[in-house]
Amino acid sequence: MKLNDKSAMIIAIVAGILLIIAGVSGLATWETIKDFVTTHVIDNNIVQIVFAILIFIASLGGIAVIAGGLLLGKNKVGTGKFLITLGAGLGLIGLIFSFIVAYTEQNLSLGSFLSIGTIGLILSIIARIITKKE
Repeated sequence: MKLNDKSAMIIAIVAGILLIIAGVSGLATWETIKDFVTTHVIDNNIVQIVFAILIFIASLGGIAVIAGGLLLGKNKVGTGKFLITLGAGLGLIGLIFSFIVAYTEQNLSLGSFLSIGTIGLILSIIARIITKKE
């Protein structure tokens, strides 16, 4: 295992623990994506089944991120990164949205923006970024 992958594994496990403590999951993000796709793009049984599976995994939140981190440690980089993305619920989009809301409400203090869940999301993004796919 490369050093980057080992670091990413540890970071993902810590991120998953923080997400579990904070109760953060990717459920809402994937539900929104499903609603958009089934309304504006395509809606059939296969799409519904695929989204049901994605939403189930995303609802696990931190557990999916931890599982993704463990897979990184087993050199299953693609699958590990995928589980981290699902569990974090496309965390970068959520972070950007939170930043925009805090900015528009003129409540952009570090204390109101940073939480255990936010730190978990940031760490999960870092884990994904530093992992190199061969």
